Amino acid sequence: MGLLKTFILASLIATCHGLDKEHVAYLMQSNEIDASISLYEKYKKELGRHDFEILVHLASIILQQGIQSSDVTLQLSSLYGTAFATMNSSLSILEQGIKSPNFETQLASIQLLAHMHDDRGDELLTKAMASPFLMARMEAGFHLASRKHRKATGHIEALMYKLPEEFWFYFPQFFALIGTSDSIDVLKKLMEEPISMTRVEAILCAARFGRDDLLPKIRAHATHQSHDEQEASAAALGQLKDSKSIPQLKRLSQSVSVPVRLAALRSLYLLGDTGALLPIFDLARQHDLFAIALLGELPGGEEVLFPLLKHENIHVRFNAALSLLQRRDPRCLTNLDEFLLRSTKDLGFQPHTSIGHSLTSWKVVPSMQQQAKKLPFDLAALSLQMREQMLAGCLELPEPDFLRISEKIFQYRELDLIPLLVQLLENHHTPAAVDLLKKHAEHAGGPLIRTYCNLALYRLKEKGPYEQRIRHWISKVQSQEMIRFRPALPWHLRKDSTPYELTPDESTRLLLETYQALAQRHDEKGIEILLQGIKEGHPKNRYALAGLLIHTLQ
Repeated sequence: MGLLKTFILASLIATCHGLDKEHVAYLMQSNEIDASISLYEKYKKELGRHDFEILVHLASIILQQGIQSSDVTLQLSSLYGTAFATMNSSLSILEQGIKSPNFETQLASIQLLAHMHDDRGDELLTKAMASPFLMARMEAGFHLASRKHRKATGHIEALMYKLPEEFWFYFPQFFALIGTSDSIDVLKKLMEEPISMTRVEAILCAARFGRDDLLPKIRAHATHQSHDEQEASAAALGQLKDSKSIPQLKRLSQSVSVPVRLAALRSLYLLGDTGALLPIFDLARQHDLFAIALLGELPGGEEVLFPLLKHENIHVRFNAALSLLQRRDPRCLTNLDEFLLRSTKDLGFQPHTSIGHSLTSWKVVPSMQQQAKKLPFDLAALSLQMREQMLAGCLELPEPDFLRISEKIFQYRELDLIPLLVQLLENHHTPAAVDLLKKHAEHAGGPLIRTYCNLALYRLKEKGPYEQRIRHWISKVQSQEMIRFRPALPWHLRKDSTPYELTPDESTRLLLETYQALAQRHDEKGIEILLQGIKEGHPKNRYALAGLLIHTLQ
């Protein structure tokens, strides 16, 4: 009889808990988030522990609500949370993202799908090729080409033929990347297109992806009269290490076109002719920007570059400093802060390519905020990418030099560089780097700087009040809308063709990294912090936090 009573009591408790769980989920589905979490907290107290299953279910409901919203910001936040969650059900969220009428949501969904290497992900990327947005189709095509998907050539070729021939120069890299016999056939055809820009891009892409089977065609183009084809072919022959073309390269190195000469001289150097460096040095002394930029990848030009740091022309100074930085020469710091620190001048940086697109130099744009309105791309985003690249390059300098420029960035409160700088110092993890973080963990008048440094020291497990400080910071800002994203560059302007990414702005990134660091304990405290943020924080923050909660519970 006693056993029967115990069994009945246990069954009643289990039934009550089941009803509680269902009610918790019902409230969440009804968007009664505060009430749902409050009921869950009561349920958890009765149960005596967290119920991971119901927590994952609640967080999944929040992510679904975000992607189904008509607000593009909520859709993006939901996708950002989905990236943290990495759960099986995320494919349904990404499918909804691809179907969204918002361009940004489609691009973000495609970027996330690129990290999911399974048949269902491939199917969704294929569906994205039917997007009404051209750039979304191009993005999906890039990822299908990267995967060498069996249908990639057909989809990309069909898209190309829907566009005017003036746009075909975007496509050679796709076919070179796929590398199958049918895609290479298309690439060969593009090498003979009437529009020279398409021919040039096809030649360069063939070389970039190591298509030495196309050398006979490239050699033929090197004999053409147009300077753009000569330059592209000269560059390609060097990249493909074609020693049979040395006589032709020597002829091209005497061209009246400076870019053709430079491309041929670089290729001769790559084929073992060290004497080819001397004419490049001479052109750099004559202030040719392409020659100056080229010395960043070639040895021996440091003494040519150093005097150019004092040149009156700002474009000359910038390209010289950038090339010296690439050569890991600390003398670049003589005037690098002129370009790295935006607080001194509102400068932007815009790439400038040669006629054959094998050479790139940089133009400095004064009054960036005013000039940006006249350009078809986001100059601020492109300039920030360049400044971050410069800062990352400074890490390769001797440590005292790197720390000196780091100190200036802190002093001038270059907030857009602070996330990367703190990450570099944290990863560097030398006593001097840690001391600099500790110094600016007390930075007066710079709450963003202080909190980033405290967070880094907490992650480094340094002794001090760092956990207490970041918890206090979260309690102050969690009620503010913090989930915002930087505008993305067009895919063809991104460095090294990196995929589209949701890039949080500085304060957003700090909030998410702080939550993530505290949640990575994978303990009850971390779960409580996230639940509190979802319940009491700004409504637009909860989608990313829901993804973090799922990640914590895995």
